[in-house]
Amino acid sequence: MSAGRLWAAYNYPYLSAALFAIRFIDDSRVRAISGDEYFRLYFDGRQLGDWSPELLGIEMVHQVNHLLRAHSSRAGEINLREADTFRWVDAVDAEINDDLLEGHPLPRDSATAEELGLSDALFGEEYFLGGKPRNMELRDCGSSAHGRPRDWNLPPPTSGKEGVRPDEIDLIRRQVAAETVAYQKVHGTVPGNMLRWATGLLEPQIDWRVQLRVLLRRGFAEVAGAVDYDYRRPSRRSSCTSKVVLPSLRSRVPRVAIVLDTSASMDEYLLGQALQEIDGLLSAGGVRFGSIEIFTCDVEAQIAQRVRRASDLKLFGGGGTDLRAGIDKALESRHNPDLLIVISDGFTEWPENSSPKTKFLVVLLGENAPDAPSWMESVSVARA
Repeated sequence: MSAGRLWAAYNYPYLSAALFAIRFIDDSRVRAISGDEYFRLYFDGRQLGDWSPELLGIEMVHQVNHLLRAHSSRAGEINLREADTFRWVDAVDAEINDDLLEGHPLPRDSATAEELGLSDALFGEEYFLGGKPRNMELRDCGSSAHGRPRDWNLPPPTSGKEGVRPDEIDLIRRQVAAETVAYQKVHGTVPGNMLRWATGLLEPQIDWRVQLRVLLRRGFAEVAGAVDYDYRRPSRRSSCTSKVVLPSLRSRVPRVAIVLDTSASMDEYLLGQALQEIDGLLSAGGVRFGSIEIFTCDVEAQIAQRVRRASDLKLFGGGGTDLRAGIDKALESRHNPDLLIVISDGFTEWPENSSPKTKFLVVLLGENAPDAPSWMESVSVARA
């Protein structure tokens, strides 16, 4: 195992902090190699006797990538079912295998993007939702990949000798991210997804609530600034005319619609957080939640709902995702919106063009949500 770790550190030096944090545990119940969330690698030494340092090393690279990319917590974010565990493992394995250096072997029985019928450089969630299942269930990387404890898993560590404690894991992630970015600046050979992960982790984190407030208020200001003549309150100059009622200039309350992603992949906790925040902000901006049209949508858009509280919404859906249907329905409604808020995990097709009369704000839920189109304002909401 030590020879395998040295091979991995030599070929993937930016992963060294994670590789040398691994604790090795020999257990005959394990089928080949399995990892947990605490940087412990379980293996059956009898099965690995003929493995080369290269094959052992690539397994270690694979396992630390599960940990660095938080695949176990991401499985929880999509409410992974037990029946889908192997499909999830295949999906996140494909995500990792995209970033192996050319000429290196794949971990035994691990899936690739090609096997799942998709292009490479996607997130695990995209491989999981859009990929075709393999005809075999040969690989279980352990709870490091899916968060489901296995019989051989030891209790959470209480000291450094027993594994990496939860409070230390984030430090390792940030150290690896910093070394990845530094290595790229000198050598320029870090795989694309790995570099994207590292730069994303090191970017300053902005509280999504603050960012959402700023974007909503900006949207209100732009709409409210579009003043128009209104006869409901006569102009003060009307007193100067005997028979003519002059209109006054009034700014108007913006018309707001919400398109809500109700596909099976949505995180219910984050969805509730975003709705509560939007509810409060709209009220502060003079827009009652009950006056907003809300369209739930998976691949089909439902009829508009108007409710007093976000908790009163009826969430129809639970299938695939194509929010273009919901966006089109909102734009075609009788109350053409000035501001359209789209709440989604981002795994959807988007309209190709903007609407000239409507401003878009996309609320993206989850740590690894794909980007919205550049012409849409967006804010990312992640678990604290």
